[in-house]
Amino acid sequence: MIYFVRHGATSWNENRDENGNKNPRYQGRKDLSLNEKGIAQAKDVAQKLKDLKFDKVFCSPLKRAKETCEIICNDNIIFDDRIIERDFGELTGKTKKDFDYAGFWNLSGKQDYNGVETIKDVEKRVFNFLDELKENKNENILVVAHSGIGRIMMSYFYGVPENGDYLKFDISNGQAILFDYDMVSSRDESKVIVKDIKRDIIKKKINLEENQNLKTSKKDVFGEI
Repeated sequence: MIYFVRHGATSWNENRDENGNKNPRYQGRKDLSLNEKGIAQAKDVAQKLKDLKFDKVFCSPLKRAKETCEIICNDNIIFDDRIIERDFGELTGKTKKDFDYAGFWNLSGKQDYNGVETIKDVEKRVFNFLDELKENKNENILVVAHSGIGRIMMSYFYGVPENGDYLKFDISNGQAILFDYDMVSSRDESKVIVKDIKRDIIKKKINLEENQNLKTSKKDVFGEI
């Protein structure tokens, strides 16, 4: 089992525009620390996962992931560059208003910006990481990383989105999702598995507000929300 946790919020995640509306700045490899909200989110998910024993703990080397991971389980953390966030290159610090964000996360969209890592490049390293973990698939593994890494992991377990749109794979700051290797049936892009991705993922999210007594059984973790 893999317990994936997206890092808690940073100041860029909570950025506001001139009208006070939330307008996140995209961090990529920008190495920011958690803000107060992010620390609270990390403590919240740590509480929900406290009864689980992890055989291994993997974390992105960026501060926001490292700080989240240390709050959840500060024990023998393995920092792995394969799960560092996608490199946004020249788009680092930009908001959705500044570029074609939907295209940026679509296989057929524009990705040839200066210094930007393509979806396929991220997929290669993340799939390599997951294939390696599969050798001991019965272990309980904690992985703390980023939304971009979470999207690629979802494509590994659920299948590539039918229309190439990775924004269908959504995960919030401080959110946890359980992945089981038994979910994997095919990663052949010509045989797309998932059509109603969001509904299926929601069923497997750990509800940080409602699931107050998370246990180690599949039934508890996969409960409807």
